[in-house]
Formats: sequence, structure tokens, C-alpha cells
Amino acid sequence: MILEDRIKNYWEGEAQTYSEGIQEELKNDLRRIWKKIILENAPAAVTNRKLKILDIGTGPGFFPIILGEEGHDVTGIDLTENMVACAAKNAESENVKATLLTMDCHDMAFADESFDLLICRNLTWTLDDPEKAYQEWYRVLRPGGRMLIFDACWYLHLYDEERNLAYQKKEEEIHQKYGRRIHEHKDQAEGDALSKNLFMSDKVRPQWDLNIMLQFGMTRVFADMGVSRLTMEERDLELWDFHRPFMVAGEK
Repeated sequence: MILEDRIKNYWEGEAQTYSEGIQEELKNDLRRIWKKIILENAPAAVTNRKLKILDIGTGPGFFPIILGEEGHDVTGIDLTENMVACAAKNAESENVKATLLTMDCHDMAFADESFDLLICRNLTWTLDDPEKAYQEWYRVLRPGGRMLIFDACWYLHLYDEERNLAYQKKEEEIHQKYGRRIHEHKDQAEGDALSKNLFMSDKVRPQWDLNIMLQFGMTRVFADMGVSRLTMEERDLELWDFHRPFMVAGEK
């Protein structure tokens, strides 16, 4: 089985677990916080109309729900049918309308310059060819539009012995306190195996992302290494402190 198929099959199996996590986020203040972060970093040029937004790797539909309820025109895409099905169910439960499509983000069925804002959370690390994906995302972004990517260097410790030793120590602390691993998935063995083969796992980020955005023609790029302090509760901050999630953004 080729790597792209393995990635798709893996996330098909994780859909329900991730949907339960999204449902918990929708119940607490993270709903308001994420909305605030995204809209504060939206294109400044769009002031007199609702945004046309593309959520790439929408998963169980968190962003289409919280942005759709503000009246924005949100399209969410995901490679996995199970994630899209969960997103549709969650949107219906929240009484929010959104366009939800099964689609490969490396090759999207949208016209050039279709969207004001592209958003993406915890997806880029999983991509088979992120450079191709970034080029495709740039294509569908309107001039003056922005791209907001939320992610982390989830597996860089696999390629750095000193970093890996620190990771193992941190994982022991987490297990003693919470009875779980730092990275915990339904199919743990396949998740561990995939992480060692993914293109992004050995990349130093967000510097890699910033360089790619500039390469494809972004006129302005910036990164925020402190976004997790706003978007995570106390336990999650402790779990993910070793990886330190970031936001990287580019303006066309």
C-alpha cells in the first residue's frame, strides 16, 4: 500500500475519536478563543462583506461550525469520508450550514483565487507532499487573502538523539500523572509507524513553512509561537509543551 493510502486509511479509523474531541471543544470557551484568533488574523482588506473561507483538513468540522455561525461562507474539505460524515453530523447538531466535501488538498476542484481565507489545523504534518499542497493552496487564494496554518513539530524528536531523550523523560512524567502517552491514537502502532515516514517529521518548523510561502510568492509571512497559551487548557498545555504548537501565516 502506498503511503498516501495508508495515511487516508489511518485517519478514516480516527474520525470518531477526533469527533468526540471536537464536541468537547464546542462546549467550552475554546470555541470563542479560536474564533477570535482566526478573525483577528483575517485579511484586513475584506471589511465590507462576509469572508469566503476554506478549511483544509476540516476533520469533524470545528472551524466550519464556529465561523459559519458568524455568517461567513465556509467550505470544509477532508480526504477521509468518515471525517466529512462526522463534520456534517456535528454541523447539523449545531444548526450551522457549511459546505463539506471529500477532497484531496493536493489537487482541489476550485477555481483560481476562490477564497479570502484558508485555515488549517494539525494537518500539514500528515501530508504526503506538503510542498505541492502549499502551491495548490496559494493558487486558490485571492490576492490580499491570507493563509493561517496551525501545527507543531510533532515528531522531530525521532531525528535528534538529545531531543528524543528529553521526550522520553517527558513521556514518563505524563504517564505517571495522567496514565497515558503524549501521542495517543486508536491505532497506536500504525500511528507510530506512519510518523517515522512522513515528509514533515524531520523538518524544523515553522521556518520550513515560512520559506515555502515566500517561495510561492506570499508578500508577507509571519509566525506566532505562543498561540497554544490561548487555545489550550492546562492539561493540554502540559501534554504538548514539548512540541509547542504554532501558527504560521502568509498573505498573497
